[in-house]
Amino acid sequence: MRGMIRIPGLRGQQGAAAGSVYVAAAFATSGILTFIFHGYAGRSLGEARYGDFGVLWVSVFLVAQVLWIGVSQTLGRYIAEREVRGEETRPVVSSVRKVTLGLLAAFLLAALLASPLVVNVVFEGDLLLAAAFVAAVAAYAPEYFRRGTFGGHRQFARLGALHVAESSSRVLIAAALLFLGAGIAGPVAAVVLAPLVGVLAVRPVVTGAAPGKEAVGAPFSALGALRFAGPVLACVAFAQILMNGGPILARLLGSASEEIALLVTALILARTPQYVLSPVVASLLPHASRALATQGVRGFDRFVTRSVAAIGAVGVAMVAGAWLLGEWAVRLVYGPGFAAERALLATLAALAAFYLLSETFNQALFALGRAPLAALGWFAGLVVSAGCLVVLPPAVRVIDGIAYSLALGAFAAAGAQAVLYLLVRGMVAGSSP
Repeated sequence: MRGMIRIPGLRGQQGAAAGSVYVAAAFATSGILTFIFHGYAGRSLGEARYGDFGVLWVSVFLVAQVLWIGVSQTLGRYIAEREVRGEETRPVVSSVRKVTLGLLAAFLLAALLASPLVVNVVFEGDLLLAAAFVAAVAAYAPEYFRRGTFGGHRQFARLGALHVAESSSRVLIAAALLFLGAGIAGPVAAVVLAPLVGVLAVRPVVTGAAPGKEAVGAPFSALGALRFAGPVLACVAFAQILMNGGPILARLLGSASEEIALLVTALILARTPQYVLSPVVASLLPHASRALATQGVRGFDRFVTRSVAAIGAVGVAMVAGAWLLGEWAVRLVYGPGFAAERALLATLAALAAFYLLSETFNQALFALGRAPLAALGWFAGLVVSAGCLVVLPPAVRVIDGIAYSLALGAFAAAGAQAVLYLLVRGMVAGSSP
C-alpha cells in the first residue's frame, strides 16, 4: 500500500505467549530509554527544576491514562471478540473514534475552564509547563487509539514498535535540546512530541474482512462503546490517582520541589517493572476474551490463574530488588545529588506490585463484562488510602506518609478485586450448563 511504512515481521498476528513476549521486550527497551531520559534530565536540570518537571510528567500520564486507556481497552476487547466470530470490526473502530473525539473536546474545554487552577496551583505559575500538560495529554489520544487497534488485531510486535519509537524519540529530542541549552524546555518538548512521533513512525496495517464477511455482525454504536469505556475510565481514574498522584499530592500539601524530586525519582525507579508489565497486562484482555469465547469458563479461569501467579511472583521480586538495589540504582541513574532511602523505594515498589495485581484482576472482570465491579474495587483502595493519610502521625515526613498511604490503598484494591473476581466467577460458573 502506498504511503505506509512497512516493518518486516510486524504484519501478522501473535498469540498470547508470543504477544506478551513482544510487548514485554519492547517495554523493557522502553523502560531503559525512560531511565536514560530521566537520568539525563535530572542531572541537567538539578533537583529543584527536575521536581517541577516531575509534576508535569506524572500529571500528563495520570490524565492521559484516565482519558485514553478506556479507548484502548474498548478497541482491544471488541475488535478481538468480533475477529474470533468472523465479524466486521470497522463499526467498532468508527464508534470508538467518535468517543475519542468527544473526550478530547471535553478535556480541552475542561482545561480552559480550570486554567487558573492548573497554572497557579499545580504548576505554580509556570505557563510553559501548563501549556505542555494540555498539549501532551491531547497528543496521547491518537497513540492510545493505535495501541487499542494493534492489541485487538493481535499485532503485538507492531504495538511494541510503537512504544519503542515513542520512548527513543523522547530521549533524542530531550538530549538534543538540552545540549543546545534549552533548559527545562528540552524534556518538556520531548514529552509533547514523542507520542506523535510514535504514531507517525508505526503505521497501521489495514486488515480487511474475509470474503463474504463485510456485512456480518451487529452495528456497534458510540453509546455501546461508552457502556464499556465509561466504567473502564472510572477504573483508570481511581487507579492512576493511586499510582501517579503522589507527586501532585505532595505539591498540594506544600512540599518543596527538592522533596518532590526525591519522590519522583523513587517512584520512577521503583515502578519500572510495572511500567514494563502494565501494557502486557493490558494486552491480556483480548486473550481473556478469546479464552472465554472459545474455551468457556474453565479455560478462562485457568488463563486468569496463570496470569495472577506470574504477576504475583514478579511483585515479590520487585519489592526485594528495590530494597536491595534501589539506593544504588538511584545514584547510578541520577547522580550523587539524588538519594532515596530503601524504605521509601521498597514501599513504592509494593505500590507498583499491588497495582499490577489489581490490573490483572481488572482484565478478568472486563472480559466478564463486569467493569463497574472493577471500578468499585479501585474505589475501595482509594478510600483506604485517604483514610491512612488522614491518621498518619505528624512526625512522619510528607512524602513518606504519601508513599505508605498509597501502598496500603493499592493493597486494599488488589484484595477487593480478587474477592469480586471470585464472586463473579462463581456466579458465571454456576449459571453455565
